[in-house]
Amino acid sequence: MMPKTAAHDVGDQGVGSAPNGHTGLLDVRERGTAARVRYSRRRGLIGLGVAFLALGGGGAYVLAERASDAVEVIAMMADVPRGHVISEHDLTTASAMPDPALAPIPASRIPEIVGQRAAADLSRGSLLTDESVTTQMLPAAGETVVGVAVTEAQLPTEPIAPGSRVRIFDTPNAGDDPPATTPDSIAASVVSVTSDVTTGHIVVNVLVRSNVAGDLVARVATGRVGIVLDSLEEDGDGL
Repeated sequence: MMPKTAAHDVGDQGVGSAPNGHTGLLDVRERGTAARVRYSRRRGLIGLGVAFLALGGGGAYVLAERASDAVEVIAMMADVPRGHVISEHDLTTASAMPDPALAPIPASRIPEIVGQRAAADLSRGSLLTDESVTTQMLPAAGETVVGVAVTEAQLPTEPIAPGSRVRIFDTPNAGDDPPATTPDSIAASVVSVTSDVTTGHIVVNVLVRSNVAGDLVARVATGRVGIVLDSLEEDGDGL
């Protein structure tokens, strides 16, 4: 019985010890597998880094290309009111991407712009367009600018902007019957539209003939006026 026990002990030792060579072989295989895993992981990290570098380089290239497309345009260095004669000190230059919808004036035209008048109130930092300036005096001879203060209910819901053609009508007192005849009106061209934060009214500055300016001022003072928006076409009355 003892030899069997000894053989059994030897067999147990062979399974868990190095003399048979199995444990050493397993260690080598495990080390090789771990090395392959580390190598594969390292290759993955390197590939990810290369991808990030490519993306970063591509983004930088796009930004560089866009920057090269920018053009120098004229911008306002100071706030300038409408009608002010623009001087060189009022202007600066800025880089902007070409935009056909905006069409800012190129910086090369600064000598041409100096001496012209602001066609509207111009804010510091705004880009100049051809509509921003004019060579004409505002108002011109025979014309007068009148401010018409109204509420939203006295305006059309369609936006009124500088250059819009409008008419200012007399309106009856609240609760009165509609007039039997067409109310009197005064034709005008819109110069600007602002809001009066104190009263909450909307002030539409309009350009009218000087001989009707006093009549319009008197009507506006009653508060009983309404503004309608006309077509810019000469034959708009036929609609």
